[in-house]
Amino acid sequence: MYELFLTSFIEDGDLESACSILGGLCGMAPWKTVHRVLYFQGPPKPSGLSNQSSFEKPTRKDVGFMWKELHQNLSRQSFILQGRYEVAKDRDFGNPSALSNLDMMNGVLRWTDFPDPPHSRPQITQRKKVELWEQKKLPSIMRDNLYQLKTETVEEIYQFYQEDIEFCLTRHYFLKSIGDYTPLETRNEPVDGPIAALPPWESLTRVDAQGRWVLQVKAHVLQDNKPDEIRKAQDRLMAIRGELDGVFDFKAIDRKVHDTRVALQQPGVRVLPQKVKLGKN
Repeated sequence: MYELFLTSFIEDGDLESACSILGGLCGMAPWKTVHRVLYFQGPPKPSGLSNQSSFEKPTRKDVGFMWKELHQNLSRQSFILQGRYEVAKDRDFGNPSALSNLDMMNGVLRWTDFPDPPHSRPQITQRKKVELWEQKKLPSIMRDNLYQLKTETVEEIYQFYQEDIEFCLTRHYFLKSIGDYTPLETRNEPVDGPIAALPPWESLTRVDAQGRWVLQVKAHVLQDNKPDEIRKAQDRLMAIRGELDGVFDFKAIDRKVHDTRVALQQPGVRVLPQKVKLGKN
């Protein structure tokens, strides 16, 4: 699958207005969700997902095809993958009894490729993407294939839909202390595992100090080997950009912001964290 999207930044105080505009455009109230996101870092030497001992069997044909596609991509390059779980503010946060065994929960495994180089429409980011929905035992599958838990975050999301176009407002939160968001290579100890119980919602720290939301307008092309379909999706996004001109400021985003590749490490060379700025300071 190919994912194409426009990006804009919304000030916290403008969220209600943004939702009102998008709700009018799409003719719907926002679909509000909260997601717990686990990041798994692949091994220095890519080996795909060869160990299938924790896979649920039998696998549907379409799901098996996506696992195969993901394995092929992870065999050529190691990446950071996401394991995503929908959670509820009032049920799962600050509730010591809400212990979660993520192996028993349905989650979404998401892989996104390094975006394509800049093209004639620089406001559009486009990349390959694989999502496997309703998957159990994701932490075990990752561990079996030498993927290390890197860290966890929380995403608060408002979604709107206009036919096959998705308008997605997202705000990101740190779930742990800031020291848990440094590269694995710089840490003295590995991450023990996912947090057993989520802290109170009020204790979470916004990733963006100004509390901004990220607006992405997304289009998807199921068969990424059809350039005509990709061009149609580009045209559709540019038409939406024109329609919303003066309302949202869609920016050209450095593709390194979305780089999920794991760098090949040379022996004795320490990897330093990259710092990429988004939007205004």
